[in-house]
Amino acid sequence: MVLFSPRRYGKTSLTRRVQAQLSERGFVTVYVDFFGVSSVYEVASRIARSVYRALHQRESLLKKGKRFLKSFKTFRPVFKATEDGFGITVEPIPFSEDHIQLLDNVMQELGDFAVNGGFSVNVVFDEFQEITRLKESPEVEGRLRASIQRQKVSYFFVGSRRGILLAMFNDRKRPFFQSAIMLPLGPLKQEHLVPFLIENFKGAGKQCDRMISQMIIDAVANHPYYVQRLAFEIFELSGKRITKNDVDIGLENVLQSERFGYEAVLQGLSHPQIRLLKLLAEAPCPSLFSSRFVSRNALPLATIQHAKKKLVEQDLIEKDENGTWRVVDPVFAVWLERL
Repeated sequence: MVLFSPRRYGKTSLTRRVQAQLSERGFVTVYVDFFGVSSVYEVASRIARSVYRALHQRESLLKKGKRFLKSFKTFRPVFKATEDGFGITVEPIPFSEDHIQLLDNVMQELGDFAVNGGFSVNVVFDEFQEITRLKESPEVEGRLRASIQRQKVSYFFVGSRRGILLAMFNDRKRPFFQSAIMLPLGPLKQEHLVPFLIENFKGAGKQCDRMISQMIIDAVANHPYYVQRLAFEIFELSGKRITKNDVDIGLENVLQSERFGYEAVLQGLSHPQIRLLKLLAEAPCPSLFSSRFVSRNALPLATIQHAKKKLVEQDLIEKDENGTWRVVDPVFAVWLERL
């Protein structure tokens, strides 16, 4: 299954919660975070390390050690003392410079473990699209796909850079083409959020009317992270009864706290890309290439095309269900409007 959404929509929390429930049913659950992965070796070692960590949570060290030696021969676990007990890293045995082969071996061993050990195994590949940054990405995709289709293991492929992730599964020339069910994670519905806010404020001794709850949700366009972030700010500054003024001040606090992250985003963009981003923050548009949009904003068509491509790749803009181009992050859009 491919689970995708904008950043900070709760994908990781959701998959970890699902894995916790699967673990209660006897599954071995493996969570691999590919964020920032920079080499094929790192892909292989992160998978191996995550497998060992998953087993470390289930058995005594003695039993785990015996099972590791039987099932996994490419990497061995290295246990290091930490403040919380033991930390786990891995090292290859023997060392190999053929990192593609290391990846093949790790995936083969994972499949063998599921079959020979009689385990039901679920794997989460979080920020899966990050493997496309590797120069060997076509081969990595192909090797992973070949291994996965032979395994009796279930997978969640999770990502926030949706354009890149979806291309991996929707392009017929790519190895993962149509190999998984696509599941978008959308904004939370007001009918669920309103009572959630009312009850949580009430539980903490504060009154939040339905209208104010809706105002909080509307201010951040139902965005899961920002709803909680804004509610926290409001809780900290408000009295016993939440007011509109509390919402306004709370939003200002959120904008200030997020400012440095937003500025970092702009530093990675060109002036035309920032210009287009700001235009869409001020006024979402159904067509970026219409003569009206081009002439009104004095932007050459080629410049718009190039800027749009980059902003979509960065998951900064999107075409919504109504066919309108807009900034993905609603609070970022508010901040951009004020520049």
